[in-house]
Amino acid sequence: MNTRFHLRERVFGDLRSVGHTARRPGKNQPDESPEVDALVAPGISPPSGPEPVAVDTFMFGEAEMMAAHVLAGPRPALVDPGPANTVPNLLASLDAMGIETLDSIVLTHIHFDHAAGTARLAERFPEASIYIHAGVAEHLVDPARLIAGVKSVWGEETEELFGLPDPIPAERIVPLGDGDSIDLGDRRLEAIATPGHTRAHISFFDDGTGALLCGDAIGLQLPSSRVIRPSTPPSDFSMEDARESIQKLNHAGAVSVHLPHFGQTRSAPDSVFDQADEALVRWHETFLRNREASESDLELQRQLNACVEAS
Repeated sequence: MNTRFHLRERVFGDLRSVGHTARRPGKNQPDESPEVDALVAPGISPPSGPEPVAVDTFMFGEAEMMAAHVLAGPRPALVDPGPANTVPNLLASLDAMGIETLDSIVLTHIHFDHAAGTARLAERFPEASIYIHAGVAEHLVDPARLIAGVKSVWGEETEELFGLPDPIPAERIVPLGDGDSIDLGDRRLEAIATPGHTRAHISFFDDGTGALLCGDAIGLQLPSSRVIRPSTPPSDFSMEDARESIQKLNHAGAVSVHLPHFGQTRSAPDSVFDQADEALVRWHETFLRNREASESDLELQRQLNACVEAS
């Protein structure tokens, strides 16, 4: 039986005040609106090789919160485009990098911070196929139920924080399962089923470079920190699945590990997975110890955060 635990508070904390301090695309603004002031990371340049390049989407108007990853080559791919309302930032960065075509838009999972911008990016690159776990592919075609589910957690802030996903034609979507692969022309991107953060989660191994793109399977590494912070969202997080997925990734033979939150890990692959597993176990123990005594979800969240940061 899976041990499932989750807090209604967001993994990035309370975001209700974000709009007071950060620039971001306005609610319901189209991608090409002159009112949108697209953000591009300083010094961004064309990829110098096939290794993943992190492209800051400036989620919530903040730097280094969410990265899409570009995989250059004969058949370029982009992994996890990010929220719908940051697509103008992503497109501006791709233009600055000289990316004129995408063969593949690849999704590790369907959460809005990773995948809500997929349809808008797909409009810009009509030649691209969209790859997603077979278990949730239907939600790209008709996102109505997905939107309702996300709004049950984020409430009326959902659209302002992320934007909403648009439908994608079914013929453009390629469902994936464990062991499937995506042809990048000179190498392959191998799909590794990694449930835990959510049931329908896939990580991807680039067999040409040894790069492992983990989505949220091992957690988050925020700027200026070497700590791997567990990511345990509401609805369908599974402790047992998450730990098994971390160990599965540990045996993938990665040369480098790349996270949407944020970028290449500061620890080497031979230690980062052990760190992630230890942090998850420590956080879970703290959760169980304090769950009954805490007076609110917010108090419990603070205790869990303190546990991770103390490490």
